[in-house]
Amino acid sequence: MRTELTFENLVSEIDTFVEFRPQEVHKASERGVILSKIIAALKNATKLDQKKSEEMNKLASAVDRAATRLAQSALNLKHGGVLQVDWTRFAQRDLHRLKDELMAFRELMLANAAAFKSAMLACGSVNFINVENLVKELHEEQAISERTFVLLTTDLAQLKKLDLKHSTTVAQLSRISAYLTELQKIRRVYGDVQQKK
Repeated sequence: MRTELTFENLVSEIDTFVEFRPQEVHKASERGVILSKIIAALKNATKLDQKKSEEMNKLASAVDRAATRLAQSALNLKHGGVLQVDWTRFAQRDLHRLKDELMAFRELMLANAAAFKSAMLACGSVNFINVENLVKELHEEQAISERTFVLLTTDLAQLKKLDLKHSTTVAQLSRISAYLTELQKIRRVYGDVQQKK
């Protein structure tokens, strides 16, 4: 993300995302997860009338679903194997879908710019994610080891001393959050598969 997370920069980040080529699925996947987390937090802080609020919730959910699908497709593509051609096609399809969903959310933002700008100023970058709670939840569910938990909590304690309003820090925390969420999903799926055996 850019050095400052403003309304204009978020719109610009979406515009940049739309320019990703089909061959850039992995890079787009990472950026898509970060954007979806920011949009989810922004949705919770933005005050709109009921009709527009329902539309915003629907669009934000669509972005989240599309980002999750793209992340899964990128992961499948990375492992490749005999289905490499199929995984490539699915990943490119999911990239296209996420672009469409982000552009729809962008249009809503532009149509309600004052409300979104106000929300971004009011909540600030600090409230966009709560990685500390996520790490605790993953630890309680035994999705991460004790060693990983200690390392992450130590790093988070050090991060508190940094300027958390700086969007580079927010982007790094968002990336960590996205990776931990994906790890949790993968472990659940793996656990389900092991139980069925």
